[in-house]
Amino acid sequence: MMNKWIFVGILAVFGASAAVADAMPSKAQACVACHGQTGVSTNPQWPDLAGQHARYLAIQLTAFRDGSRSNPAMAPFVAALTDADITELAAWYSAQQPATAANGDAALVASGENLSGYCKACHGMSGVPVAQDWPILAGQHAQYLQKQLAAYKSGERINPLMQAAIAHLGDAQFEALAAYYSQLAP
Repeated sequence: MMNKWIFVGILAVFGASAAVADAMPSKAQACVACHGQTGVSTNPQWPDLAGQHARYLAIQLTAFRDGSRSNPAMAPFVAALTDADITELAAWYSAQQPATAANGDAALVASGENLSGYCKACHGMSGVPVAQDWPILAGQHAQYLQKQLAAYKSGERINPLMQAAIAHLGDAQFEALAAYYSQLAP
């Protein structure tokens, strides 16, 4: 009897995985290698897309496609996307279950929490902003967050609000903020 339930459980797990794959937009197949089957990346250098605001994802995909956000790794995957493709991908990824990376330096979390006051006006008290145009930071990979903060600081990424908020911060503060946000549940 126990073997029957184990077999049923295995079928349910594989059936759930197949259902997710079946529901995945065809254009998302190109995203899987970096962003995971359901938008949860196993590489801390790449962002998790699962559970992110659809509007934010659409804005970023459009920026990659149009070249206003430069990323040589993304360019070949987004070049041929239509607006409808972008809308479909953004909606699908935003509907996926987010994860908590919790991969920042645990010793820096308290420091990052203290620094997070600079972020909360836009990104919410717990890393989840109300504005759909802004990213959810909670649970994101620490290494990715740290890299993005450095990109804003250097001018590689442009957003006047972000650049003003972090103008007086440096790499040590970015590492602490990233550690803090990575451990928050989205």
